Amino acid sequence: MLNRRILRVKAMQALYSYFTARESLKEVVREKLESQFYPDPAKDDFSESDKFTERRKLASKLFNENLPTRKVQDTKDVEDDVVAAVNAAIELYYKELLQERRTIKKDMLDDIEDINKLYLKLMILPVEIAHIEKLEREKKQKAYIHKESPWKWHFTTNPVIDELTKFEDLNKAIIDQKVSWDTDQIDQLKTWYKDILRKDEEVNKYQTSESPTAEDHKEIILHFFKKIIFKNESVGEYLSEMDLRWSENKPILKSLIAKTFQDYEEELEPPFELKSVSKNAEEDMEFFNVMFDETLAKSSELDALIEKKIKNWDISRVAMTDRIILKMAITEMMQFHSIPTKVTINEFIEISKQYSTPKSKQFVNGILDVLANELTSDGVIRKSGRGLIDNK
Repeated sequence: MLNRRILRVKAMQALYSYFTARESLKEVVREKLESQFYPDPAKDDFSESDKFTERRKLASKLFNENLPTRKVQDTKDVEDDVVAAVNAAIELYYKELLQERRTIKKDMLDDIEDINKLYLKLMILPVEIAHIEKLEREKKQKAYIHKESPWKWHFTTNPVIDELTKFEDLNKAIIDQKVSWDTDQIDQLKTWYKDILRKDEEVNKYQTSESPTAEDHKEIILHFFKKIIFKNESVGEYLSEMDLRWSENKPILKSLIAKTFQDYEEELEPPFELKSVSKNAEEDMEFFNVMFDETLAKSSELDALIEKKIKNWDISRVAMTDRIILKMAITEMMQFHSIPTKVTINEFIEISKQYSTPKSKQFVNGILDVLANELTSDGVIRKSGRGLIDNK
């Protein structure tokens, strides 16, 4: 299921995409601006190329200097057409940047919705495997020379899988969400069945058993997911192509699937319960939105706070990932009064270990420790709630 660390990571990725896109957009708009100040072979005198170069450099300089204020401030001795072109470029930049921000945020929220779709897709995977086994059994039975096999085809009669096929909530969800395994994917499942399941020791033990118990039927499904779907390298590579964020979403899906089948009770009606990706979707979305929006809104102020604590360094020399991690951590400490400061620091240290440079852990820890103490003393960070000091 979604937890705060996963939401922090997703907000960090969204911010990284935004800041990267911002720099790229700046270059694109600046190049477009500069292109207006090249001589036109059809009407301009190339002997005046130096004048064009001078105007082009001036336009680029004004664009860089006036981006923060969103308009050219000092127009003295600047030709009107240059001012107009620069102001139009600045307006275009902010318009495109706003659209980029909306797109990035929507994509990240869509990614959370996609986790639910993949959960449903994995839920019907045992049904697809049972169908593949049924076809394989029929093929063997129709063979000209039929040989008896110790393989008992138990997936075709597994009561847990049978209940999955009749599970109304699941069937409704996969129809509503348009979830299925397409033809090419079914071919891949057939390969897994032949090359992985048929060779797996636990699966063989189950399939050669004369009379599996109800517990055996349930345990083999749990084994199938735990040891094959979530552990086999080739399966993981395939699912990584299906879901580009598989490495991050995998723990969520693993937890959802495990809870679903562990809670299976044959005597209940229905024996399954679909799990939710989020325990409290509204609260989770609020956390994500605050982390993303507030970090962006106060980005310059947060950079200034960090720059004061990095001796003899310019903020631009700090790795972008580290800057984002630091800014997010400060945002969380200031915005979420019920989250202990130490918890926030430890969480972002762990994120830095996974997503940034080898030395980031010490750097992030050092900066956050100093800033946390300073901002708490100044009353900027206020913590209240059970087990916390109320600084009001």
